[in-house]
Amino acid sequence: MATFWAFLIYWLVVFVGCYIVIEIAQDQLYDEVTPRVGLKVTAGSFLIAAMLAAFYHRQASASFDTMFTTNFMWTVLQAIVWFAVFTLVFQFHPWHALGLGLATMLLIQGLATMGVNSMLAPTPATAKSPASAVSKPVRQSLAPAAPPAAAPKEGAATPKAQ
Repeated sequence: MATFWAFLIYWLVVFVGCYIVIEIAQDQLYDEVTPRVGLKVTAGSFLIAAMLAAFYHRQASASFDTMFTTNFMWTVLQAIVWFAVFTLVFQFHPWHALGLGLATMLLIQGLATMGVNSMLAPTPATAKSPASAVSKPVRQSLAPAAPPAAAPKEGAATPKAQ
């Protein structure tokens, strides 16, 4: 069941990110509106989210801290899949798909993995403290106390009151 929820979270994040990238990039690079953009983004983000959910199921999800270290080979495979989706499904030219696909992958899949990990991680139980163990608030100054006044020495002249 956790893999299903991971898939839905990945799909939502990837869909929104890819939709924004495709709309802006198609307009800026080719000066045209993308035909059937909703269907293309739905299909492409479905493929990418399925791949990311499969990695999550195998405990190989690439987060920002493991993307270039322990899970580097999975990152290379993801880069190939993202390039293929941006080329074949989103219909970018290969050089544009390479740049946009890799940049989008580096940003979106790390953010999506953070979302999945934070939403699907078990919540730690909080320790309940008894009512008698409640600490009392400080009702005094937090500044250090002034040193006590020095006591007059015996035999020293003291001022007389008039």
